[in-house]
Amino acid sequence: MRIGLIARYGNSGLGTLSWEFARHLKPAKVLLITNKAEQVFPERFSGYDTMQARQPFFMFPDEMEWITSDVDLVLSFETFYNSRVVSHARKKNVRSVLVTMAELFPEKFPITPSLFLCPSKLDMDLVPEPKVFLPIPVATDRLLWKRREKANVFIHSASHGGIDSTRKGTGALLAAMKQVKSDIKLRIFTWAPFEINDPRIEIVAVNFKNYWQLWREGDVLIYPQGANGICLPIIEAMSCGLGVITTDQYPFNEYMPKELLFEPERFEKMRYSGNFKEVNGPIIDPGKIAEKIDEFAGKDISRFSNYGKQWAKENSWDALLPNYLEVFENLCQR
Repeated sequence: MRIGLIARYGNSGLGTLSWEFARHLKPAKVLLITNKAEQVFPERFSGYDTMQARQPFFMFPDEMEWITSDVDLVLSFETFYNSRVVSHARKKNVRSVLVTMAELFPEKFPITPSLFLCPSKLDMDLVPEPKVFLPIPVATDRLLWKRREKANVFIHSASHGGIDSTRKGTGALLAAMKQVKSDIKLRIFTWAPFEINDPRIEIVAVNFKNYWQLWREGDVLIYPQGANGICLPIIEAMSCGLGVITTDQYPFNEYMPKELLFEPERFEKMRYSGNFKEVNGPIIDPGKIAEKIDEFAGKDISRFSNYGKQWAKENSWDALLPNYLEVFENLCQR
């Protein structure tokens, strides 16, 4: 089976997915898509027949010509960057597969691909047929587990958004810190540095080339997330043995330790843009985050660390790759 991969090659969540899927699926050829806001690393995809799109978030008709009959399947994440990719692939008798992002799924999908690959139960709820549920695998050879004993060092990733990382809950966390009573240490890693007048908070200006570097230190990740189907920082941190304090919401509350989740004030129907499907967005009370931090500050978190190790093993590439290959092979045989 020969796979054509549409890949982001920057240090973003989509870049992480592209990199890991390329490492494990070994595609025959790759089309590289870039976002100008990211650092890019084309060397990650050396050894493949690659082509770089000229404009982020869009693929021109001539750039679709890389999808030819020498591949059996074309795979992309969140978007095909041009809906005509599906029809072009169909003309070449090539199957098309999209790994969906529930909160960023279009209200009306222009042309239905051969398969929607849903990485969460929320995706399965929102995405039309044909679809299949397959979790995002964990790269346990890179996301190395380390036992965390006590909740002494708390960390947060603001990533590219800096202080305005609303989807990552940075603003809610900063508001919560004003109510935290415990004498804790909080490190906020950000690609866009900002200043904060609180001696307990350290702003760490970084732009990690290798995503797993973020989880080498610290004991607990605080991540007050908005509407999500998957959340790579949560998956990665938990797999590395960190406790994760995050929003009590579906589908995360079905597999994450409930003790570390804080309840949102309420949920409201929302869209990340007018073109995307409506989802339940949590309205977060910073006081609830503060209460959860105070509850676990300095406490034993080893049971949560051990849980992450077992969860990562069950959701590793070793465990899930055969399922992916089976789905793809069955699709190509239709």
